Amino acid sequence: MSLAPGAQLGAYRIIAILGSGGMGEVYRAHDARLGRDVALKILPDATAKDPDGLARFEREARAVAALNHPHIVTIYTTEEDAGIRFLTMELVEGRTLDQIIPARGMPLTQFFDIAAALADALSAAHQKHIIHRDLKPSNVMVTDDGRVKVLDFGLASANEQPGPDLTDDVTRPALTKAGTILGTVPYMSPEQIEARPIDPRSDLFSLGVVMHEMATGARPFRGDSSPSVMASILRDHPRPVSELRPDMPEGVSRLVARCLEKAARDRVQSANDVLAELRALRRSWESGVMSGPAPGSASRPAKRAASIAVLPFTDMSAARDQDWFCDGIAEEILNALTPLQDLRVAARTSAFSFKGKSADLREIGDKLNVTTVLEGSVRRAGDRVRITVQLSDVQNGYQLWSERYDRELKDIFDVQDEIAKAIAERLKVTLAGVTADRLVEHATTNMEAYQIYLKGLSFLARRGPGIPLALEQFQKAVALDPDYALAWSGIADVYTMFAYYGHGDPDQARPRALEAANRAVELDPRSAEAHTSLACALLLYQGDPAGAEREFLKALELNPHYVQGRTWYALLFVMWTRGLPEDALAEARRALADDPLSSYAMTIVAFCMGSAGRGEEAIAMARRAVETDPQAFLANWTLGQCLLWEGKADQSVAVHKRLCEVSGHTSIGVATLAAATAQSSHPEEALALYELLAERAKSKYVSLAQIAITAAAAGKRDEALLLAKRAWDHHEPYFLAVARHHLDYQWFRLQPEFAEILREMDA
Repeated sequence: MSLAPGAQLGAYRIIAILGSGGMGEVYRAHDARLGRDVALKILPDATAKDPDGLARFEREARAVAALNHPHIVTIYTTEEDAGIRFLTMELVEGRTLDQIIPARGMPLTQFFDIAAALADALSAAHQKHIIHRDLKPSNVMVTDDGRVKVLDFGLASANEQPGPDLTDDVTRPALTKAGTILGTVPYMSPEQIEARPIDPRSDLFSLGVVMHEMATGARPFRGDSSPSVMASILRDHPRPVSELRPDMPEGVSRLVARCLEKAARDRVQSANDVLAELRALRRSWESGVMSGPAPGSASRPAKRAASIAVLPFTDMSAARDQDWFCDGIAEEILNALTPLQDLRVAARTSAFSFKGKSADLREIGDKLNVTTVLEGSVRRAGDRVRITVQLSDVQNGYQLWSERYDRELKDIFDVQDEIAKAIAERLKVTLAGVTADRLVEHATTNMEAYQIYLKGLSFLARRGPGIPLALEQFQKAVALDPDYALAWSGIADVYTMFAYYGHGDPDQARPRALEAANRAVELDPRSAEAHTSLACALLLYQGDPAGAEREFLKALELNPHYVQGRTWYALLFVMWTRGLPEDALAEARRALADDPLSSYAMTIVAFCMGSAGRGEEAIAMARRAVETDPQAFLANWTLGQCLLWEGKADQSVAVHKRLCEVSGHTSIGVATLAAATAQSSHPEEALALYELLAERAKSKYVSLAQIAITAAAAGKRDEALLLAKRAWDHHEPYFLAVARHHLDYQWFRLQPEFAEILREMDA
């Protein structure tokens, strides 16, 4: 012990040693000036004389001082006395997490409390670009009243090379040179062990190890020596938590497994996502939806949560030209099951992401967090159709139920209803929440209109050039059946997409959008799709935020899991209209939780993160969206935007240029490219982009609001403001969407002349 009790160091009297580790000794000391006890951390003399060690010590001080969070220890001062370098910190009294984990795992209430606190602490650190790199139970303090504090950011770094400590549980007392291994082996990520570059997802692997230990009482990776533990981390897939502890909710088991994925890209992507999922799992568990005894009801029988993914059906027709029809049938069944209160249904985009892939059932179950999968095939010949379906358990691959239906095409809705009811029966799901005898209603009596509508849906799902093709199909469908509510909703949704991309003359689109949306609601007042369509039309074409909010909330009341509705509510209303990026992000995260493999949902989350100032998180999420769907215009466009907002203008220009080349230089792409070039190393290019859109506008419609962005980027201040005023005078939908809070219009909002426009908009 370097300092004895009673020793004086500056204004601090040493009381007792609390511990020691790789970054020095920690003492309990009394601060005579403020009359309080503090934790005092001293850098060992040998290390203090080492430039690398001293730099690491000072980095810890800066890292922790940058954080102000209830679950992270607070740093007070950095000081030096008698040649001794030290810092003072909040004194946290209690026991470390490794001292309180029972041999068979923690009670579920305590597990959720501590796991959520750790995820919350990591989220705060990662937002400050700080990676802990040594999260383990001995670095977590739990006070007697249950408060949780993460300690020892001695290895915290955003940039430096990682590495493990070869003593397993205790960091060694001397620091190593740069490039060697630091950390604690059993809690390290594969990329740390292999000395590869790391990002915040490395901490999430460590969090997964800690959560596994909290849940089961044992580490997931073990061995007789440090090298054998390292080999286990790189090689082994631990048994699921739910197998080791049957009362643990299946969702928790899956979350831990996702944190422990070997490849960082396959893990949960942010601590915020872990936190959101833990909170959702806790709510489900406490309400009895998930397995595991709720607080105060340990004797209640566990209730297994029923969940299902409906995969796209396989086309078995002779010509193999009915893909759109097969997808439509599967989607109808998925939509019929979604309202059932006792059943969780994986969203369409995530479930359909496995189309054409040879993933096994266990992989599908893991990625979609479901216990069962419905697969099917469709063989169509003329007016006859054969549908074969099978329901399987993802854990063991056993078939739970299968059936074949040979029917006429006109009976297709009856077949879908029978399949949905059979699934509910097999999974022992009640029909609570369903207001009619049928799960699948006859949306139309015209089978040709139905088939054309399904084609339209397939085009709409592709976005980009598929949107005008979708409009054509939906218009044909309502021509055949004027009472087809979903087809009218589809027409309105196409005009919504035209609006926020700035395509098409709004004077022509406005009456058509409002007519289609109102007609859809009139025909089916219980349709979440219809109310979402009306909300967007009121917002973008009529400038009616109050009416839009009413319709959005009605849609989400009717179907809380309607991903398109929730993402549009987050993006168009909460963020762009109300200017509440954190609230918008919360809504977007809910959509992503429902549809975790959706590039579109990832994109909206990324956009909200960027708008909320969470730049690096936004870029990471946008890259994930692009990786999921490399051809998605909106994902690539959002990546370019997030890079620009984070000050990475040249990278943003590169992304936008590639996007413009593949999309035919769409106006919105050109406008945001101009904004990026204005801040890049080649600002003169903005003028050419402005002239490109100005010339194009002479022969076809181009959004005035988008030309205004290019004018501002080119330094044409007066022209930019004039164009913005004209956009407002025409109540241009794109302008109505972006003027108030979109970051692309930040320059405009700083101009005194623009204030009058904003006052008129809010009048």
